Amino acid sequence: MKSKGTKKKSKGGGSGSNAFQEFFVWHGEKIVVGIVVVVALWFALKGLGYRTLSWQPSALEEVSTAAEKAIRENVRTAEEEEIKIFDYAAYAEQIKEPIPAEPYRSLSSWNPLSTGVSSTRTSGMTSQDY
Repeated sequence: MKSKGTKKKSKGGGSGSNAFQEFFVWHGEKIVVGIVVVVALWFALKGLGYRTLSWQPSALEEVSTAAEKAIRENVRTAEEEEIKIFDYAAYAEQIKEPIPAEPYRSLSSWNPLSTGVSSTRTSGMTSQDY
């Protein structure tokens, strides 16, 4: 059985990359905790710079109580009470009229035969069909 006290651990002493690794083994968690503390302090100090609320919690409670009361009593505004009549018959007649194609025509000529479109895609169609 080996004795535990025969080999002394070095706490940062040593040479080369072994010393660098050993430093982080012994002190890495302290560095991480330090970074977390610094970031937390930065957030706390940034939070102090914000302006305070201009309203009190009682004002929010009053607004929410009024909204709940309006919902429970089914209170409606004048705009909601007005019945809007839409002439669906005239709209249906307007839909039956064909849409004029002239405003939607392209300024350039679309000729699929000159653009390299294969004849299998245009099966049975001529350039006048476009």
